[in-house]
Amino acid sequence: MSQIPFLLILILLPLCGILFAVCSQDNDRTKGRNVLSVALLTVFANVAFLITAFLNVSSEYGNMQLVETYLWLESPKIMLSFGVDSFSLLLMLGVHLALLIGLWGVRKDYWLQKSRIIFTLLFLSLINGFFAALDIISFFIFFEAMLIPLFMLIGMFGEIKKQAGLFRFMLYNLCGVLLLFAAVMVLYNHNGGSLMLNQISAVKMSHVKEITVWSSIFLAFLSRIPIWPFHSWVSAVSSGIKNPLVFIVANLMPLSGIYSFIRFWPQSMPDSIIFIVTALEIISVISMLFIALIGLINKDIQYKIFSFMTVYYIFFLLGGFLPTDQILLNVGFSLFAFMLIFASLEVLVSFQEEERLKKNISVEGILFHMPRASALFTFMVFAGLGLPISAMFINNFVIVSGLLIYNFSTAVVALVALVLVASALLQELFARRQKVLVDAELVIVDVSKLDAVFMWGIAAILLMSLSDPLWFMRG
Repeated sequence: MSQIPFLLILILLPLCGILFAVCSQDNDRTKGRNVLSVALLTVFANVAFLITAFLNVSSEYGNMQLVETYLWLESPKIMLSFGVDSFSLLLMLGVHLALLIGLWGVRKDYWLQKSRIIFTLLFLSLINGFFAALDIISFFIFFEAMLIPLFMLIGMFGEIKKQAGLFRFMLYNLCGVLLLFAAVMVLYNHNGGSLMLNQISAVKMSHVKEITVWSSIFLAFLSRIPIWPFHSWVSAVSSGIKNPLVFIVANLMPLSGIYSFIRFWPQSMPDSIIFIVTALEIISVISMLFIALIGLINKDIQYKIFSFMTVYYIFFLLGGFLPTDQILLNVGFSLFAFMLIFASLEVLVSFQEEERLKKNISVEGILFHMPRASALFTFMVFAGLGLPISAMFINNFVIVSGLLIYNFSTAVVALVALVLVASALLQELFARRQKVLVDAELVIVDVSKLDAVFMWGIAAILLMSLSDPLWFMRG
């Protein structure tokens, strides 16, 4: 066990930030800046601990280090075990940076600022625990608990017009939690105690129990990924979220489903559950094509971003089933850049939409009058297309190559879907950058110089991730 409990600190620091946020006082002069400062300092402190943790682990996938174990209950005896490798640490870092972008994007939005930040920090604490969990009990606790801040944020800031859609979304995720709970309890009782995640595939069960347990786990993890036909509930919720920070939090949740499949699902599958993976491949390629086509024809930029994220999440899910540790690390590299890209796109679009509504103008040509926002938006769209300016460039090629070897037809359909969502983003970029004459007296405000410096800092991180997001671990 490491001398410094890095992982416990990463989980507890956001909770301490919540206490400071609750106690912070803001008035008409400060306008929410105090509570925002608490959130930013908390995230930066966690990033500092993450970097320190990186320097204390090796870079290979699957070598769980910084292991920490804590006694939770004496009877029944339940130990909570935490540990990380470079893959889980990289996803943690990506989440922190994505939330940092979201916090920056809402720093001038004072409405219910304290509540929004408290639930965001709670989400950050729980997803850190989720990524660090090594045993099935810890894994389940954080998998379930992440839904609490998500539902609170969506309910308060989602601006959902159809409450029935939100109810179905909540019910859908709750069913996933119940299915996972049933499977975990069966595994716990079958083993006579808690299990480490890497020991689950070795558990011997009867044929019927094996199918029942793994089918429940499969459906539970799938409930976190906006996949056909359930994506409509998720898209209805996402399209109704106008707050960039809440949008980012809501769309980080599918990451938990992908990570669950990679960590929990057995690499050497029992013969009785092979049909599940075949079904997943079929559902995945249908979902990718269906959502990509809708994103291409839909005029709502929020849906285009949702389409981009969903298709890539499913693409990463398919990559996560490839049976080599190196490709799994490539998935992590791409996911890191992907999180920064979609968070940046959402914040930039939010700024443009706010300006558009204030001036009552069309989106066509708006970026022509916003040179700083135009340059940033163009960079992020090109990064999202997979051009050689982020880690998605090389690592996506590696994932596609693995898919071509594993299943050629699946890889071809996935490539078509990626091209379609790229076309949807380019379509929006060209529409917003075209030269349109507007009233000479109308002044369209560009992003501030401070905003531009911050966003170009994120762009610099993406550029540095091009060859290897773990470059700072070398030497």
